[in-house]
Amino acid sequence: MISETEGVIKEFTISPTLPPSLDLQLLRQALDASAVGVAVTDATLPDNPLVYVNPAFERLSGYRFSEIIGRNCRFLQGQDRDQAARYALRQAVEQRRSVTVVLRNYRADGALFYNELTISPVHDVSGQLTHFVGFQNDVTAREEGAALMRRLMQLTQALAAVGHQAGVFEIILQDALEALSGVAGAVLLVEGARLRVAARRGPAQEAGVWQAAALDESGPAADALRLGQPLFFRASGELVSAYPDLEARTGGLAAVASAVLPMVEAGRPLGVIVLDFSEPYDFSASEQAFLQTLAAQCAVTLERARLSDDLERQVEQRSAELGAFVRFSEAASSEDDVLVLAQRAVDVLGVLFTQATSGYYALDEGQWKLRVYSPDLVAQRDVLTGLQAGVPLDIPVFEEALRSGQAVFVDAWNPMTAGTSQAQAYQSVATYPLTLDGQPLAVFGIGLKDTARWSAQGRATFQAVGRSLNLAIERTEAARRLGAQNAELTARTRALEGFAELTRDLSAAGEATTLIQSALAMALSLLPPGYAAFWERQGERWQASVQVGDVGDADLQAVISAGLPTDATPTLDTPARTRQPYYQDVYLQGLDTPAEIVSHVNAVATLPVLVGDEVVGLFNVPLFDTRFWSAADKAVLESTVRSLGLALERAGQTRQLTAQRDLLETRTQALQASNEELEAFTYSVSHDLRTPVRHIISFGSLLRRALPQPLDAKAERYFGVVEEAAARLSQLIDGMLEVSRTSRQVLATESVDLNRLFEVERAELERQNGLMTGQVEWQVAELPQVTGDSGLLRRVVRAFLDNALKFSRARVPARIEVWAEDRGATWAVFVRDNGVGFDPRYRHKLFSMFQRLHHQDEFGGVGVSLANARRVITRHGGAVLAEGQPDGGATFGFVLPKSKVSAN
Repeated sequence: MISETEGVIKEFTISPTLPPSLDLQLLRQALDASAVGVAVTDATLPDNPLVYVNPAFERLSGYRFSEIIGRNCRFLQGQDRDQAARYALRQAVEQRRSVTVVLRNYRADGALFYNELTISPVHDVSGQLTHFVGFQNDVTAREEGAALMRRLMQLTQALAAVGHQAGVFEIILQDALEALSGVAGAVLLVEGARLRVAARRGPAQEAGVWQAAALDESGPAADALRLGQPLFFRASGELVSAYPDLEARTGGLAAVASAVLPMVEAGRPLGVIVLDFSEPYDFSASEQAFLQTLAAQCAVTLERARLSDDLERQVEQRSAELGAFVRFSEAASSEDDVLVLAQRAVDVLGVLFTQATSGYYALDEGQWKLRVYSPDLVAQRDVLTGLQAGVPLDIPVFEEALRSGQAVFVDAWNPMTAGTSQAQAYQSVATYPLTLDGQPLAVFGIGLKDTARWSAQGRATFQAVGRSLNLAIERTEAARRLGAQNAELTARTRALEGFAELTRDLSAAGEATTLIQSALAMALSLLPPGYAAFWERQGERWQASVQVGDVGDADLQAVISAGLPTDATPTLDTPARTRQPYYQDVYLQGLDTPAEIVSHVNAVATLPVLVGDEVVGLFNVPLFDTRFWSAADKAVLESTVRSLGLALERAGQTRQLTAQRDLLETRTQALQASNEELEAFTYSVSHDLRTPVRHIISFGSLLRRALPQPLDAKAERYFGVVEEAAARLSQLIDGMLEVSRTSRQVLATESVDLNRLFEVERAELERQNGLMTGQVEWQVAELPQVTGDSGLLRRVVRAFLDNALKFSRARVPARIEVWAEDRGATWAVFVRDNGVGFDPRYRHKLFSMFQRLHHQDEFGGVGVSLANARRVITRHGGAVLAEGQPDGGATFGFVLPKSKVSAN
C-alpha cells in the first residue's frame, strides 16, 4: 500500500495477497511502463533487501524478478567492490538521505554497464523510515564516451611530443587498437599517385587486404580519401559486399569489421588509418567521433613530422654547401669591411675554381663598377680598366639576377649577345645578387674559362659562396646597427634613469614651477638639441610660464616672452582643443610665427597637461634636428606629462589641505579656549552665587522672626515667595555645578555591568520616594556589559529612571520597562514609562539646560539631570534618544559604542 501526505510518500508496502487500490494499480502500471529502472528496498530489514523491481530494472540488469527479490543491490557489482561511489551510497543510506551516484555494474551475462542510481528514503505516516526507492539509468554510452575523450587527450599529448613518422604510427596503431579492442591495423600514406603501406600491426602482416594501390583504383582506402569521410564496415561480409574484387586483387582476407579513416591536412590527402576487428563491431557515435578526431590529429602530426624531415634535409644540404667555404667563413668572421669580405670570397673562389675570374661589382653613379677582383685580371689591363669604369645596368646577366633575387648561370656564354665585350675569354658565367634589406647593393660575378656548362656541384659551390658573402654583409650591417642601437640604448637607459628619478621627485609635493621645470629638463635630456616650454592660457594669449634651454634665436625668444595669440597658434591650439598629444615630424615653419625666426626648428611635440579633467597648460618641445617621433619618444613624453599632471594635482591638493588644516587648527584652538573660559565662568559664577542665596534665605528667616507675630496673610505670602525663589535658585546653582563637574571630570573607563547599575539605582529611588512593592510594575530585561566611566553612567541611569518615575507617578499602576538592543557596533538602552508623555514637536528641548515641557507646579525639578545625562553620553562617544506623545508615555534611551572610549 502506498499513502501520500503533502506530496511526500509516507508508506510503501507491496503485498501480492492484498487487492490493490485504484491508486496502487495506476502507480504499478506507471512503474511497469517506465523506461527507468525502479527498485524498492526494505529499510526495516537487515541489509536492505530488494522487495520490488519494475520490468525496466529487469531489462537493465538482465536478471529476472525472482532472481532479484530478497537480495541487496550490491550483487550487481560482482567482485568490483572498490568503487568510490559505493562509499557515497553507503553514507547516504546511513544518514537516510537522497544521493545520486554512478556505479560499475554487471548484467547477468557478465557484461559491464554503467548505472546512474538515485536513491531516496520513504517514510510512513508516523515519520519512520520504511523503504528506499532507487531510480536507475544505463549511462554506459555517456561514460564510455567520456573515457574515449580522456584517451583522446592522452593520445593528442603523446602525438604532440613525437617528431618522426615511425613514432606517430606506433602511437596510433597501438593505442587506437587498445582503446577499441581491435586486432590489427595499418597506415597507408599517399606518395604521388599511389598509396603505400607505411606501417602494420597485428597478425597476418602480409595477408590482409590493405595493400599498396593506385589512388585512382576503386578501393575502400582510395574512396575514403576521395570522399573525405570515414568508412565503417560493421559486420562480416560488408566490406567484401561493397568491394567484391578486393580479396582477389590483394590476395588477402577481409576482417569481420573494419574502420577506414582518411587523414587530410589543409585539404591535402595524406593517407588512411585502418583498424580491423575479429568480431562484428557497432561503432557508436562517441567512438566514431573519437576515431575521426584521432585521424585529424594524426594528420597534423604527420604533416609536422614531414616538415621537420624536410627541414633536416635542408639543413644537411646547407651544411654540405657551407663545407665548401669554411675557410671563407673563418676569414670573414672577424671582418666588418664589405670590400675586405668581398676579397675573401674572391680568394675562396680562386681556390675552388681554377681558370676562373671573379669580382665584386658595386652600384655607383648608375653603373656597375668593379671594386674587388681576382689576380688574373691584373694582366688584362684593358679589361680591368673597362670593368672598373663601369658597365651598364641593363646587362642581362646582372639585371636577371637582381630581378629574380637568385643566382643566374649562363652556359655557352656569348659576350656579343650578352651586352659586354670585356668577357670574351669565358665559356660560362654566373652572377649572384647581393642585397641589404631588400635593396640591391652589389653583384658578385664569376667567369669560367675552361668549362662550357655549369655542373650541379659548381652551381652549389658558387651559390654557397654568394650566399655566405651576402650573409656576411648582412651580419656586418647588423653588427653596425646593433652597435648603434646599443649606444642609443645606453643613452636611453641613462635618460630613463633620469626619468625614474624625476618620477620620484614628482611624487613629493612641491612648488608648481619647480615641478614643471624638472619635467621639462628631463624630457629635453632624452632628445636631440632643442628647447622646452610650458605654456599657460592667460586671457586671449598663450604665455610661457616656464622655459628650459636656449631657443637659438633672439627674435624667437622675444616672441616667446611676449606670448602668442590663442586661436591663431595651431601648435598650441590643437592639443588644447583635442586634449591629445600633437606630434609634428616635419614642422611647418611659419605656422605659428614668422618663418625666418624658426628656420632652425624641424620637429615639434606638444602635449596637454591635465589636472583632474582640466587642461592647465601645454608641454611644448621644439627640436632643431629632424626627428620622426618614435613610439619610445611618445611613451616617455606622455609618461612625463602624465606624471607632471598628477604631481601638480597632488601639490594643489596638498596646499588646499594645508590651508584647511591650519584654519581648522585655529578654529579648534579658539573653540577650546572659549569652552575653557565658559566652564571657568560657569563654575565661578555658581560658586559666587551661593553666598548671596544663603544670605537671602538666612536674613529672610531672621526678618520673619524679628517682625511682630503673627504676620498678616500678605506678609506670609511675600515671605513664602522669597523663600521658594531662593530655594529654586539654589537648585539651579547646584545643577550648574554638577554639569560643570561632569564636563571637567576625566573619564575612568572600565567594563560596566548595566544590570548592576539599574538594580542599585532602582532600589535607591524606591527608598527615597517611599515606594512600596507593587506600586510600580518594573519590566527589566537582561542588559549588556559596556565600556565607560561607571560613576558617570550611574548618573545617566539615575536621571532616566527618576524621570520615568516622576512622570508616571499618577498612573495606577505605574509601569516602567527597561531593555537593550544590539545594533552591531553599538548598544542601545531604553527606558519606557506609561506617564504623561510630551509633545514630540519640542523633543529638542528635553536635553537642554533648564528647559521644561511641563509646569513647575505639576512636576518639580530644575531641568538639569537630562542635560547632564546627554553630556555624559556624548563624552562616551554616544547619543541620547527620546520619543513620546501627550498622555501616551515616553521612551528615553542612550546609544554607546562597543569599542573602548578615549579618556578625554
